[in-house]
Amino acid sequence: MSAVSSAPAIGLAPQKVSVSKSELDDLKKKVDLYEKALQDALPDPAQRQELLQHAAGSPTSAISPVTSPFSTSNQFAPSVSGQSTIIKSEPIDDDQTTGRLLHDADGTARFHGETSGATFLDHLKELIGAVLPLAHHQQPAPHDGSAFLSTLGKCHTDDSRPLDEKDVNPLLLPPPTSMVSMLAEVRYVLQDGNGSWPSGGIYWFGDLSQPPQPPVAPPNQASFNLDAYRSLAFPHAVFAVAAHSTGPWPPINESEDVKFSDSFFARASLLLRNPLDIGRCSIHDVSAFALMAYHLVEVCKRDSAYMHIAAASHLCIMLGAHRGWVDERGKRIFWTVYILDRWLSCLMGRPPVIADDAIRIPLPSDAAGMPPAAGLRAHVELSRISGYVVCNTYRIAPWDSVNGSGDSSQSPGKVMWMLEQWKSTLPLRLQLSPDGLSNDPACVMLHMRYNQLIIVATRPLFFIAVKKSVAERLMPQGSSKEYNIQLAHLRMCIEAARNNIKLARQFMTINRHPKPLHAMLHYCFSASVCLILESLVYPQQSAAPEQTASRSADIQFALDILHGSERLKSDPNDKSCTETLHDLQMLVARLTTPIHVDPQIGNPHLQALGLTNSFPQPPPMPMPIESEPALYNELVNWMDDDWFIREYDDD
Repeated sequence: MSAVSSAPAIGLAPQKVSVSKSELDDLKKKVDLYEKALQDALPDPAQRQELLQHAAGSPTSAISPVTSPFSTSNQFAPSVSGQSTIIKSEPIDDDQTTGRLLHDADGTARFHGETSGATFLDHLKELIGAVLPLAHHQQPAPHDGSAFLSTLGKCHTDDSRPLDEKDVNPLLLPPPTSMVSMLAEVRYVLQDGNGSWPSGGIYWFGDLSQPPQPPVAPPNQASFNLDAYRSLAFPHAVFAVAAHSTGPWPPINESEDVKFSDSFFARASLLLRNPLDIGRCSIHDVSAFALMAYHLVEVCKRDSAYMHIAAASHLCIMLGAHRGWVDERGKRIFWTVYILDRWLSCLMGRPPVIADDAIRIPLPSDAAGMPPAAGLRAHVELSRISGYVVCNTYRIAPWDSVNGSGDSSQSPGKVMWMLEQWKSTLPLRLQLSPDGLSNDPACVMLHMRYNQLIIVATRPLFFIAVKKSVAERLMPQGSSKEYNIQLAHLRMCIEAARNNIKLARQFMTINRHPKPLHAMLHYCFSASVCLILESLVYPQQSAAPEQTASRSADIQFALDILHGSERLKSDPNDKSCTETLHDLQMLVARLTTPIHVDPQIGNPHLQALGLTNSFPQPPPMPMPIESEPALYNELVNWMDDDWFIREYDDD
């Protein structure tokens, strides 16, 4: 036996102390008394935890890891069958952002931060999958919503479909009359409405008034210098947007539209070549990359768009555009790239490329021969707020706490104030009418993004309200606390969702081209999720019949336009958006049905969906909550979590 093995084991056996039962009871009473006194002295759980950590001499990060605003403490995760499973919670460093690695159909992991709608849906899948067995433990049905829960950890994207690298002639242009027509139509899609929009538009990619001159054919068609024709990349990118965005709606032959636009996109890609190999570049290349990013968003390839706008952003920096070394045209192109960067950052939950502190270029200004700058300026200011939401409210790349604002930046109250200031200072041409509408399509899209930021900023609050509502429906005893569900920020979230559906209807009415933009589809989907969850947060009995009918009509409108857009996807069987909303409706209906009533029989919402059983069956008994101690404790925490009140009940 070695010296090490024969050495006595010091400190391994715990010491045993004998105390009388009365003394032990006295100690327990004192502990309870001290805990109550500490809670009365410091009602804030975070402050109590900090004090206890300080007294114990342990670092904060060792006990309280950074968690998602939507965190359910990660004590359980649902399986496909609906049974809850205990999993370990991994500690996260203070500087590490939250989010999820979601896998596409090919198994490729893609990071989505907390502002991403895909991440929010994944939190909902986890939550509902864990608590659903407590509500109704029944056999799976064809339309029970379980398909939504089975996609936990997954995301739908066309990025898994590779870019179509066609064998194209980059010098080939449409006939001159076709080019003039396509340029004019694109101005109605993404710029200034051919001068008819009072806002001047909310993007500016470049001069779209004149078609390019047909290039002189090189003597050797088999081998020629592509750099000599690099300027054609921009019009090819414009034509790609035109071919995709100006087609009929609903689409008649969507495959031909996609192939047509892909050919123009391939020509632009061939001319720009590898963006990492910069031999020569100009601000016109920035415009081409930005337009290509815009087109990729429209064809549901968000990650590819994210990479293209990153290339455009870095080109801007290399050219010094962020420091103002450009003319008014270059200035507008830079700010358009900035807007797309901030929009994709919020859409994907990823840090923006260009930090605000690095930008010294002035805002766009009115100039002769160019559209009014009002819409673009307002869009820039709104994009700055979007960046603040991503970086500070969700702590994806925080900088506000470094500047001395502290943790207050995480409260949506500051964002709500910023958004209200933005709206109150809009020029008259960008304001909505008293009935909340506008005849300027660009102005409509601007206000839809404003409403979407309200939804994103208040979504953590909304998720907490969902958790508390679910817990109170499933727990045998009521909540130990009274709280006011009619909170201002929660009402603002629901109102923003309603307003976006209202604006979407207006956009489809006034827009020259009936095909909806990807951004509008995204806003409608996000609004529909909120409206579906509203019936879970607020009791259905408290809503007037006309309110319930209006909400159902809003959700149906979103389903209709999303159904049309799914015909444009590369996979005709991909109906992820509409199926997600249908499944979410079913799951919420099951959770809101009283436990003693069969959800397929007694819920009028399911009857309206045509999802009821023909023959009534005795409802199965719910799973006893005592059989899931971890879930039981989690539900208790949701009910007693006064952070819901502490952070937001300031009205």
